[in-house]
Amino acid sequence: MARGEGARVRGAGRDGSRATRPVSDPPQAGAQPLGTGDREVRASEKSIRAWEAAYRQYGHAWETTARCGKSDPAAARDMAAASWAVAAAWRQIASATRLPWWVLAALESAAGAFESQAREYETGSTQ
Repeated sequence: MARGEGARVRGAGRDGSRATRPVSDPPQAGAQPLGTGDREVRASEKSIRAWEAAYRQYGHAWETTARCGKSDPAAARDMAAASWAVAAAWRQIASATRLPWWVLAALESAAGAFESQAREYETGSTQ
């Protein structure tokens, strides 16, 4: 499966259509870390672990929401909490490392999107 394609998830949404979610390929062999000149830039192990845990939480919440529907209050609460956790993880990476401006912009954009999604699930405006 190529990057950006969706993975089929068992179950159907409220309208009966099958749900899909984005899938990222694992890093390719020989992939290089981001660099600025000769200096290598890496997120801290703590930041990486926080991001991985947040995305596991998000994956579980996404699957529950896909199965139960966005109107399920427990699923919506879980999705909101997971979205806040992912946003916080992106912001932690952005603040804890020295990165090129364009990477910081991407991280801020990702964090903002997850925060917006969290607010939508909290207010019920995803229905």
